[in-house]
Order: sequence, then structure tokens, then C-alpha cells
Amino acid sequence: MTTLRLTFTILLMAGLVSASAHYNQVDTTNFATRAATYEGQLVAVTGKVCAVNADGKGVRLFDSETKALIEVDLSQLGRSQRRTLMLSGVHQISVYGKAEMKNGKLIIDAHRVVVRDETVPTVG
Repeated sequence: MTTLRLTFTILLMAGLVSASAHYNQVDTTNFATRAATYEGQLVAVTGKVCAVNADGKGVRLFDSETKALIEVDLSQLGRSQRRTLMLSGVHQISVYGKAEMKNGKLIIDAHRVVVRDETVPTVG
């Protein structure tokens, strides 16, 4: 009976972990105008870093296909992670986090940031 309870508990916890790690890819075409749709959801967006906040706790992403600007709060990431991101000269990132309204704007509160390889054309 104890083994059955332990197995059930492990399966339940594994289900919760996998459920909490599911991020929905966001259509950035209407990201700003459909803020209520995304608020509170776990989302994933990819874009080019076009601005970095002076305190290093946020970035602004630009999606060139849809011309959307996306605010990202990096304060949940560790200081060393933020510093590495800021100093690495990365241009393209994917952000996974929770969409929240702050000061009337939809902002992604980043849980994880993944650097994307960007092919840079060479002039020859």
C-alpha cells in the first residue's frame, strides 16, 4: 500500500511539473492589442534584442516580421544570468515566461531565456 501511495505521489508530481512547463508560442501580430488574451498565461516569444534597460533587469524585443515591440522583465533571472546576457552581444533570443500587465502594458516576466543562433551574412 505504501508503494502504491508513493508511486501515485510521484506520478502526480511529475504531471504537475510537466503541466507547469508548457509555454504557448505567442502570435506577436496582435500581442499588444490582445493583452487580455495573454495575461496570466505562460508564453514563449522570439525576437531581436533592440533595447536594454539601464538597470539590466529588462530588455525590449523586436519581431521583424510583425514589427512588434515586446517588453521583457528579467528580474526573476539570477544576476549572473542577466549579466551574461547583457555582455554577450546576443541579438536573437527566445523568452519563456508569464505574460502580466504592469503599468498598463503587457510584459513578459521571464522564467528562462534561450540564445538563438543568428546567421550573420559575411561581406566578401
